[in-house]
Amino acid sequence: MAILRQTSGRWVMASAVLAAGVGCGGGGGGGASLPAFYDLTSAPTAIQTASLAVVRIHTAGEYATGSFISPTGLLLTNNHVLGDSVCPVEGCSVQLSFNFQRGQTFVPFSTAYAVPVAVDVGLDMAVVQRHVSTASSPNLSTPNFLNIVAHDPSSLVGSRITIVGHPESRLKKWTSGEVVDAAGNWFSSTAYILPGDSGSPVLDDGGNLVGIIHRAPTGEDLISNDGVNVMAIGTASAPLQTAMAVTTLPAAMISVVTSTTADAVVGSDFVYLNGGVTTANVNGVPTDVLSLLGAACDAALARTDFASPDDLTAAQQPCNDALTWIECRSDETPASYGTVCPTQDAALWTGRFQKMNDLWVAMNGNTDLTPLAFGVAQLAPSKAEGTAEGSIGLQAALAAVGNPALDFSLANYMAAFEVTSYAGADTLGWLRGYRQVPGYQDYGTSIASAYLWWWDNGVVDEDEALAALKALIQDPNVSISAKLYADQVLYEEGK
Repeated sequence: MAILRQTSGRWVMASAVLAAGVGCGGGGGGGASLPAFYDLTSAPTAIQTASLAVVRIHTAGEYATGSFISPTGLLLTNNHVLGDSVCPVEGCSVQLSFNFQRGQTFVPFSTAYAVPVAVDVGLDMAVVQRHVSTASSPNLSTPNFLNIVAHDPSSLVGSRITIVGHPESRLKKWTSGEVVDAAGNWFSSTAYILPGDSGSPVLDDGGNLVGIIHRAPTGEDLISNDGVNVMAIGTASAPLQTAMAVTTLPAAMISVVTSTTADAVVGSDFVYLNGGVTTANVNGVPTDVLSLLGAACDAALARTDFASPDDLTAAQQPCNDALTWIECRSDETPASYGTVCPTQDAALWTGRFQKMNDLWVAMNGNTDLTPLAFGVAQLAPSKAEGTAEGSIGLQAALAAVGNPALDFSLANYMAAFEVTSYAGADTLGWLRGYRQVPGYQDYGTSIASAYLWWWDNGVVDEDEALAALKALIQDPNVSISAKLYADQVLYEEGK
């Protein structure tokens, strides 16, 4: 089983426009019925009312779903969303998107502060108190909140449920199904969910909360001979209520002020980032977290004994985490969790990004373009300078391996960094002819993203970019994920 948090795509890190997305519609099921999602405008009245308490959550590198369970800002979600691996005991900054759905006027996200109140790792539950700005500021007023009705898992078996969440981190949607099994404090249902639905409330027909969602089966369990068998796994409301009464946080929760080790900080650096803390207490000495990531990155890059691509990926985790920490562009939209600019070490980080790519080329001939493009761009003082410098790094890395053939991944980079010609090809013209490329239907999100980069960079106009998104939504061969992405962008543009 796989947990359902949605990790931000690294190729959209440089533009807020690309952090957006969309959805389709619908209920679960199996056999020949293909799963889908529904807009809230089509939901029963009780579900529409309940959905107003559901919000999209954004922390460092991740998106998920949560719901308010009190008028004073108590937010319920999964432990893996705002628990021991994400938020420190002191609290963390989180972006919230309210009423991010069709039928509601688009409002940009707001940033609030969350302090853990009750966390249960086994139930995958976290309840946090939302404050307006800091832990000492007033509680967030939340007039829309859910009523919890206590159910053991066994009492839910055979009942119809509805899940309201943000699949793939996109617009809020609903899907429904039946609870078919219970085991311990968890239950299984035939509702359809995707990454990003982590923490979504499970509702009865009256719109009451009877559980939360946290897991789904892996892909090989979904495909049958004539359709898709879908399943969502959650925790029932009665054990959740019992756990909410326990106010002692588990030992696994991290304090960002307590003395610890360098390895522990590197292993949980996003907890510090979400907590807005750039300096850790390492054996009693205040130590810059990004410098610890840099030292761990250097140690990984000095190795010559990588046994596999997975081994290399794991070793470079501190290097890749640093991409979320670093932001020097003064005209870039700030992240909710805060970032830092290593001005004095910019050349050092550029060298690290180059070495990351070199190791991948040595491993299997493939490039790792994100550090050399987006990473370098984030070290620049402005977006324009970052685009220019990232473009140089991108093209140099590709030339060093013989300029591999243009594909949808490369087309996305070309659009992001305004490379209009590559290996003798017109990159925008190649994108416009995407339907002629075999297998294009597997790359709908990259196609949509590339059009948005070209629009963001002023190369194509709004009409062309949005027409491309609409065509992807209407294409029966394109994935639900890509349709969700395109739909969200259209919503944000008022379409």
